[in-house]
Amino acid sequence: MWDEDTLLLPGECKLGSYHVAILRYTPSGWSPTTPPLNALVTNYRLLLRPQTRRQYQPAVIPSHFIMQIGEVEMGYHKGVKIALKNGMRLYLTISYSEDDSHLTETVTKMMTSPLGNAYISDPAEEDLTRLISFISQL
Repeated sequence: MWDEDTLLLPGECKLGSYHVAILRYTPSGWSPTTPPLNALVTNYRLLLRPQTRRQYQPAVIPSHFIMQIGEVEMGYHKGVKIALKNGMRLYLTISYSEDDSHLTETVTKMMTSPLGNAYISDPAEEDLTRLISFISQL
């Protein structure tokens, strides 16, 4: 994975860490894209970074930018749908988690964590644009 401790802000704690793949709908049904992503859920935000040799800055999605999360059936895959305030929807399938907690439960816990003053900004537009651009090229 990545050095998670260096990514944490003051007052932020890790809730869960996952290996996920983005699911895309194709004429033959839902299929996972490559490369998979590392997903880190904290009490303030969701961080996503491709698992590649090249090191990318993670895309950061603050908890208040997530409108809804839920489990969905997508063909042969059990997945998670994350709806964002900008209208974007992420469809993920989980290939690995470091503990028994499910991504849906962990993100729901993040969304209900008190934020305090630590992290209340919207995601940088360039982060979302970079994530959308990366996903579009898969």
